[in-house]
Amino acid sequence: MLPISRRLALKSAFAAAAAGFLQPWRGTAMAQTGPMPGDPFSLGVASGDPTPDGFVLWTRLAPLPLEPLGGLGEQPVAVTLEVAEDENFRRIVRSQRLMSRPDRAHAIHAEIYGLPAGREFFYRFAAGGVDSPTGRTRTAPEFGAPLDRLRAAWVSCQHFEQGFFTPYRDIVAQSPDLLIHCGDYIYESSWGPQVRRHPAPEPIDLTGYRLHHAAYKLDRDLQAAHAAMPWLFIWDDHEVDNDYAGDLSEQRGEPLETFRLRRMAAYQAYFEHLPLRGRSVLTAAGQMRTWGSSVWGDLAEFWLTDGRQYRSPDPCPSDEDRGGHLEPQTCPGMLDENQTYFGGEQEEWLRRNFGRGLTQWNVLVQATLFSRLNQTLPDGTPAAYTDGWDGFPVARRRMTDIIGSRRTDTIILGGDMHAHWASEVKADYFDPDSAVIGSEFVTTSVTSHSYVYNVFNAMLPNNPHILHMDDRQRGYGLVDFHRDRTEVAQRVVDGVARRDQGNAIDQARWVVEAGRPGPQRI
Repeated sequence: MLPISRRLALKSAFAAAAAGFLQPWRGTAMAQTGPMPGDPFSLGVASGDPTPDGFVLWTRLAPLPLEPLGGLGEQPVAVTLEVAEDENFRRIVRSQRLMSRPDRAHAIHAEIYGLPAGREFFYRFAAGGVDSPTGRTRTAPEFGAPLDRLRAAWVSCQHFEQGFFTPYRDIVAQSPDLLIHCGDYIYESSWGPQVRRHPAPEPIDLTGYRLHHAAYKLDRDLQAAHAAMPWLFIWDDHEVDNDYAGDLSEQRGEPLETFRLRRMAAYQAYFEHLPLRGRSVLTAAGQMRTWGSSVWGDLAEFWLTDGRQYRSPDPCPSDEDRGGHLEPQTCPGMLDENQTYFGGEQEEWLRRNFGRGLTQWNVLVQATLFSRLNQTLPDGTPAAYTDGWDGFPVARRRMTDIIGSRRTDTIILGGDMHAHWASEVKADYFDPDSAVIGSEFVTTSVTSHSYVYNVFNAMLPNNPHILHMDDRQRGYGLVDFHRDRTEVAQRVVDGVARRDQGNAIDQARWVVEAGRPGPQRI
């Protein structure tokens, strides 16, 4: 439990922060247009959520990125934006004048509409007499348009302190059409090996989370990947706090109202630093919509999910915390029919829409390992880790019922585990003979370390549906969708401890044939 003095201090800090990001900005000062104390585009540029007629373009003005409000204070700043068909900006198709606002940390979110489908575009911002780096993005194909191939990369778990983000260098070299982030974009806490340091202690308020995001964005390989292609996003826990569930901290003694304010601060900073649409703006109730779908012609639909904001508390918490534990499978909370991983509204959306027949491939994007991992306690009792899907078997069964009932080609992508995994998705994980209804691939981390290879490897004979697991290297996943098959490469790099590392190879390769669920090793 937090000491009373620290609890009161936190409540005061959160209350002051909340007053800033819950109230609408009503500034009246003239916009700044002159020189700035540094490069206003130090955090780079990014694009996201491509649709057939547009996308979101992002930057955040921060000439002094590790100072409050990027060194710009409370004055708004005028920004211009250009979108062109060519990298030299001779064929400009959009030109806008925008205003960066201090209540959003001088971040810009420009939602572009009315462009041709399935096309590449270039964009740049300008402020204070300085041009931003040029970004490249694309619109999605028309809904239902025949598409023969789509290449996407997916990543997860990038701890700033544990390495440089060198896997992104190989991602850019592979030229995917799209990059998907499966969560843990930042880490709130310090642990493990350190090759660089967070600029401040663990964040608890808006200023702290903004500082963490800014530090991550200063990594040049991450900036290059944001500028090279459009991104899609889901989050996991470390964007806020380890193992949080709904509006509950993992720390049993942390007051509910205190954690709610902390979560609001984290969500606000997350929005400010990523190319998200206005529908994701933090509400007065402290909620932020991130789930939805992205359709690419008639080939693939990505179902982006939120497994943190609406989930039930982790079952069978200890006396000290509410986070994940290895518990017997007879833990009462695991058997509760009312337990939810996605929340009622999101789960109903999936029930009504998943596999609706628009595309050949349906891709469920969620944060962690979906498939069951059979484990035992030292005495041999069957056990499950409560913070993942194994702690929510009733909710997982509802999801497998949805997948199985659609009879569609389903692929599940995830992260979180700091290891590459490949698994058969089973209709009933408690019945070894049940049907295979899909294919699952989990990517290893960008930098976050893992030390459990021998532990997990010893479990594999008792998990025949798990075809591959290796946590010894950092990297990402690369997936090529075709009409008759999907090919997956689980890529790893030679290291993340130095900037001159990052050479990548395939740790494993897989193919999933249309109409034949389950990965086949290449």
